[in-house]
Amino acid sequence: MIFFSFPLKSEVKFKNKVSKIKTIMFIFGLVTMSCQSQKISFLSLDSIQLAKPVITIDSMLFRNAATLKFNLAQESTFIKYTLDGSEVSEGSTLYNSPIKINKTSVVNVKAFHPHYMPSENQGVIIRKMKTNISSSEVTIEPEPNANYYGDGNITLIDSQKGSINFRNGNRWLGFQEREINIHLKFSRPLLAEKIVVSALQDQGSWIFLPKTVSVSSKDDIIGNITLNNSAVENSKSLDFLEIPIKKERYKEINIKVAALHEIPDWHQGKGTLPWLFIDEIIVE
Repeated sequence: MIFFSFPLKSEVKFKNKVSKIKTIMFIFGLVTMSCQSQKISFLSLDSIQLAKPVITIDSMLFRNAATLKFNLAQESTFIKYTLDGSEVSEGSTLYNSPIKINKTSVVNVKAFHPHYMPSENQGVIIRKMKTNISSSEVTIEPEPNANYYGDGNITLIDSQKGSINFRNGNRWLGFQEREINIHLKFSRPLLAEKIVVSALQDQGSWIFLPKTVSVSSKDDIIGNITLNNSAVENSKSLDFLEIPIKKERYKEINIKVAALHEIPDWHQGKGTLPWLFIDEIIVE
């Protein structure tokens, strides 16, 4: 006996509906793709920003002169710069070859291109050391942390600048103390009107600039500064902290560097004592 199976009318209607739905979805998909293709837009060249130029310096601290170079590996890019701290514009000096610097300069540089946005500003301070204090006697209390001991006390008067990567080399003295006292006894009386403390800021590594720096001679305060830039997040930087002092001849001076009381609330290390990093003392 042979049996035949015929679809019910309801099944036929259901299949027809499914087929119509698939057809509608297919057509809708084509329409959607067509609409999307009409909305495609391309990034214009003038909305692309150039990278910052690379600055190469043979020495950030120098006695006679320093050589400054700029570089950016981008075809048809030109670089412009200023040496007086002013903002760089298309009317600034065009860089063509290495620059010889023979005085303290605040360098700013930008990259330009006919079709792209100019780069952000790249800046650096290059400092001429007017006074040689390498023969001075230096005492530091307390001593630097054993992990960041540099070359000992002489690190502060050896005219060698530490890099932004504080873990490389032995140029930095690192402290995790509330206060650092540095005593300098010069080989002869020096005429001075400014003391400069070279310090590092790397907040991501819990290294902050100090809260205050004061200079004294014979127990009299002759200059001091207060810094407030740690209230907000700042990028890594090599900073020269300038403390104007009473212009006079000095045989000895004391420099007191006070850390922040604690790392600010906005930082993941909030409530703990920050690190202080110093690599040079300059007398001007």
